[in-house]
Amino acid sequence: MKRIFSKIRFIYYYIVNSIGFYPTLISLFFALLALIMLYQETLGLSKSLKDNLPFVIISNSETARLILSSITTGIISLTVFSFTMVMLVLNQASSNFTPRVIPGLISYKANQRVLGLYLGTLIYTLIIMVNVNSEFYSIPLPGFSIFLAMCFTIICLGFFVYFIHSISLSIQIESILESIYEVTCKELKEEIKQDSKKRPSQGLQSEKWLSLKSPKTGYLQSIEQDAIVELCRKYDVVLCFEQPLGSFFIEGVPFARISRELALENEFTEELFVHLNFYREERPDVNYLFGFKHITESAVRALSPSLNDPGTAIKAIDYLSALFILRMQLTDEKVIRDDTGNSRIVFLQETFEEVMSLSLSPIRLNSKSNSAVVLRMLFLFRSLLFKVEEYAHLKPILYKEADLLLQDADKNIENSGDREKINYRVKELNDMQVLHKNLPLLSSSVSDKN
Repeated sequence: MKRIFSKIRFIYYYIVNSIGFYPTLISLFFALLALIMLYQETLGLSKSLKDNLPFVIISNSETARLILSSITTGIISLTVFSFTMVMLVLNQASSNFTPRVIPGLISYKANQRVLGLYLGTLIYTLIIMVNVNSEFYSIPLPGFSIFLAMCFTIICLGFFVYFIHSISLSIQIESILESIYEVTCKELKEEIKQDSKKRPSQGLQSEKWLSLKSPKTGYLQSIEQDAIVELCRKYDVVLCFEQPLGSFFIEGVPFARISRELALENEFTEELFVHLNFYREERPDVNYLFGFKHITESAVRALSPSLNDPGTAIKAIDYLSALFILRMQLTDEKVIRDDTGNSRIVFLQETFEEVMSLSLSPIRLNSKSNSAVVLRMLFLFRSLLFKVEEYAHLKPILYKEADLLLQDADKNIENSGDREKINYRVKELNDMQVLHKNLPLLSSSVSDKN
C-alpha cells in the first residue's frame, strides 16, 4: 500500500508540473459547463431570457451554425499558433541559454491557463454545436449558450494579446535569470529555516556503519522526507546518504549507510527505495544547487563566441552574489530529526567551497580575457566580504577563489589600462582587511611579469 501511495504522489508531482495540467483542468471545467448549460436550456433558460434580453439570444439556426463554425475554426487556429510559439520559445531557450531552463519555462502557470482557456472554449463550442436544433430541447436553439460561446471567444482574443506579451517576456534572459533566482532563493531560505545542524546532533554516534547498495541506476532528485524518517524510526537506524541529492546512483554501488547492521537489510532497502524519486529534470524548486548550475550555464553560454554577450554574464554574476550570501548561512551537512529529536537522515551536501567552484570556475575560465566580467567577479567578492565576518571559516575559500581569478587575469589580460582597473578593485578588497592576507596585485603589464 505504501508503494502505491508513493507512486501516486510521484505521478501527481509530475502531472502538476507538466505543461498539460492546467489546460486539462480548464478543459474539463468548460466541458462540464457546456453540459450544465444544455441542461438549463432544457428547462427553458433561453426562452425565459428572450423577453427580457432578446439581444443575447440567437434564434436563427443558420446564424447559430455560422457563428459556432467560425468560433471553432478561429480557436483551433489560435491554439495551433500559440502552441507553435511555445515550441519556438523552448527551442530558442535551449539553443541560446541552456536546455535545463526548459522545465522552468514550461511550468509558467499563466501561459498554461491561457492555453487551457483556448482548449476549454473549443470544447465548449463543439459540445454546443452538436446540440443545435436538437429534438431534446423545448426550444429550437440553445440561444444563450451560443451567446456564451461568443463571450468566451472575445475573452480568448484578449488573452491572446496577453499571451503574446507574456511569451515575449519569458524568453528574455533577464526574465529567465530572475525566475531561476527567485525559485532558488526560496528553496535556499527554506533550507536555512530547516537547517537543524545548528543544534547538537543526537543519534549520530555509531561504531559500525553498514553500506547499502543501490538496486537501480538513475539520478536521485528528491525524497519523501517524512516517510523515510518514519522508516528509520521503525528500524531504529540513522540513514546517511553518501552523495547529495541530484547525484547519479549506479546499481550495485553503495549509495548510503545505516548506523547498524540489520537482519532485514534487503527489506529496509526495498522499503527505502519506494520513497526515493528518480527522474532526469533538474528543478531549482527541488534542489537549490540546480539553480546555481542553471545561472552558471546561462553565463557560460552568453560568454561563448557564438553569442558573445558579456552583459548577460554580468547579470548572472549579480544573481550568484545574492545566492552565495544566502548559502553562507547553511552548514555543509544536513541533518533531519524525528519528533523525539533523534537524528534520522544525514545528507552530505556540496560544501560552500564546492558550490563556489562549481559556479565560478566555468565563468572564470570563459572570461579570463574579458576585463568587464573579471571586474564584476571582483565586485562579487567585495559583496561577499561584507557578509563573511559571521562565517570566518569561509574566508580562506573566498581568498582561494579570488586568487585563482587574479592568476587567470594576470596571464590573459594584456591591456595596461584594464590591469590598472583590476588592481584598483583588488586594493579595495585588501583595504577591507577581512581576509587573512592581501590578494596579489597584477603587474603593470604582461612584459613586466615575464
